[in-house]
Amino acid sequence: SRAFGVSAKDDGPPSVFCVTDEMLRHPKWGQGLKDVLDKMGERSRRAQGLSKAVTYGGGMVLGSCKVYLLAAKHQGLGLLKIGPKRLYIAKGADEGLVEINPLCVLDFYVVEGHQRGGLGFTLFRRMLSSEGVAPAKLAYDRPSPKLIGFLRKHFSLARYTPQSNHFVVFDAYWSSGALRSGG
Repeated sequence: SRAFGVSAKDDGPPSVFCVTDEMLRHPKWGQGLKDVLDKMGERSRRAQGLSKAVTYGGGMVLGSCKVYLLAAKHQGLGLLKIGPKRLYIAKGADEGLVEINPLCVLDFYVVEGHQRGGLGFTLFRRMLSSEGVAPAKLAYDRPSPKLIGFLRKHFSLARYTPQSNHFVVFDAYWSSGALRSGG
């Protein structure tokens, strides 16, 4: 967490930090933060079998996106990258496309050996709380089977119409009852 410009207790629980472009430009700890994003983004890429990383620290890369980082004992344990996107989504198999502008989950990763211990849930809940959004009101970019299972388990999200753009927008997105950040 030194790279985040915040002192943390070495024996405390993991902390979640929200990273923005402004933080990456900080003269004292911006480079350390970029290095953490590069390393965590590369680990996420390998874990998901992607050809290139979705999250990285080089250049002015975040723009309107944010990365929530989970860290403990000066070690990155997870990341969650979000950002707004304009999408064209089919609400149903027989309906036309609808333009939406949701906040999207672009990358979600917890370090191997630390999964299934509640850290991903802690990270995700912190993002939901900070952004004031419900999980059903997000779009998910090419979610892995693990992320689909996570969303089903913790937020009862399961039903969606497959999209040609590979984003998942759950059926609950269209219901007004999906406004809670729940969990």
